[in-house]
Amino acid sequence: MIAGILLSLVAFCWASPAGLSQTREFFPAPPADHSLIYVIGEPQKLIALPFEKAETSIKTDQVAKSTSTSYIELKGPHSGTVLSADQRIFVFTMERPGLHPPFIVLLTLKRGNRRATAILQRGLTGFAISSDQIVRPSVLGLWKNGDEVFMQLRPRVSLAPGEYAIIGADLTRVATFRVEGN
Repeated sequence: MIAGILLSLVAFCWASPAGLSQTREFFPAPPADHSLIYVIGEPQKLIALPFEKAETSIKTDQVAKSTSTSYIELKGPHSGTVLSADQRIFVFTMERPGLHPPFIVLLTLKRGNRRATAILQRGLTGFAISSDQIVRPSVLGLWKNGDEVFMQLRPRVSLAPGEYAIIGADLTRVATFRVEGN
């Protein structure tokens, strides 16, 4: 179930610099710090998004004894970062079987905090985000060195106003942002 969702969401589209020149978009070179998540600011410079620490009762390093749901929670009702509805996001990830890139996730508000539904699958370690909260991205691989990939994540459609997070495996480093209505 979860593996099928992850496989269907992760499709890399590789492009050469020559092919990209026709789109007239700026595509940045990989920055030196591979641990951060970036967006493009003015004038065409990468800006690192701040991280928040998510809390959960999930023991992500243990094998799940049963399939169940839980949640990942971020304190407070809003992120301090505001992005545009069609913002391009740049991340480093590892391309290995069983690993998934960070996902753009629509958060829900509950008791003054932001949450995402996490799914545990019996017999597996880690967690998956509920597919109805994952923003299906257009993924473009920009650079690859061994298993490491620098990629652009862009929502396929403009994001609705709300709270969002970029969630990977490390819940101590969750980049959050919000999209405001007009």
